[in-house]
Amino acid sequence: MRVFLIILTLVFALWACGALIRESPPPRLSVPTPEAASNVPTPAPAPAPSPTADADSGADVVIELTVAEPYRGEIRYDRSEWKHWTDADRDCQDARQETLIAESTIPVEFRTGERCKVSAGRWTAPYTGTVVENPSELDIDHMVPLYNAHKSGGWRWSAERKEEYANYLAYPGHLIAATARANRQKGADGPEDWRPSDRTYWCQYALDWAAIKTQWGLTATEREIAALREMASGCDGDVEITGGRAAAPPPESSQPAATSTPRPSSQPRAPFVDRDCSDFQTQPEAQAFYAAAATPGDPDPHRLDRDGDG
Repeated sequence: MRVFLIILTLVFALWACGALIRESPPPRLSVPTPEAASNVPTPAPAPAPSPTADADSGADVVIELTVAEPYRGEIRYDRSEWKHWTDADRDCQDARQETLIAESTIPVEFRTGERCKVSAGRWTAPYTGTVVENPSELDIDHMVPLYNAHKSGGWRWSAERKEEYANYLAYPGHLIAATARANRQKGADGPEDWRPSDRTYWCQYALDWAAIKTQWGLTATEREIAALREMASGCDGDVEITGGRAAAPPPESSQPAATSTPRPSSQPRAPFVDRDCSDFQTQPEAQAFYAAAATPGDPDPHRLDRDGDG
């Protein structure tokens, strides 16, 4: 009888251990399965599916991006169409608050008993490794900035899908609690022009950037892919980020006519280098810079729009 009880105890212990392992979440180093993104309520972000090895290349993670030059057609970037921050599940916590709650390393505190707005917590801002306890010092950054998404294919989207992208919480790397300074230095730049100062975050940054572009059907330039590949070279596993076939060019109807308002010859590479109105020769050039420099935390960091009409 005693032997039977010992055996029964060991069987129960092994079963409990197996259940614990099965319930453990996958590691953060993950890539979502490419799919059409759907509108989800605002619970805390759920882990994405774990990556699988590619039998042909032997890599642990393979992400293939569609190559295309940035869109320069007549449909201009309108930040107001990318509405944020919204509260999809109407629990009084909008996407900003949900992100702060999800990314705090300790239970957050709220301003009032209604638990709508976060007043304190502890965040390790991933771009810089800075520890922050006051949420007012943080911006919620879109890993792939709104303007970058626009010129990578998002210009085709409806206002509803743009709003969905701007508040998406299902993939943990989509929205990031970053220091305001780092977010504004990044601006609308891709990894070919800006990278986090904390190099230990480069691998995850490259994986998240590439995964989001794949999931949402956004394109990437050759320079962008080369930068992602370089950043991913520091990953522990073998990560392969490639450029697939080139995307078809936009239809001619979306291209500007010969008499349309010209776009500036190049977008600013460092939007936070301060500018004023005298730095621009035309209003469209100033407007394009205004749109490129906007961030979730500050739509007009250069104070170009003094009357606040956009």
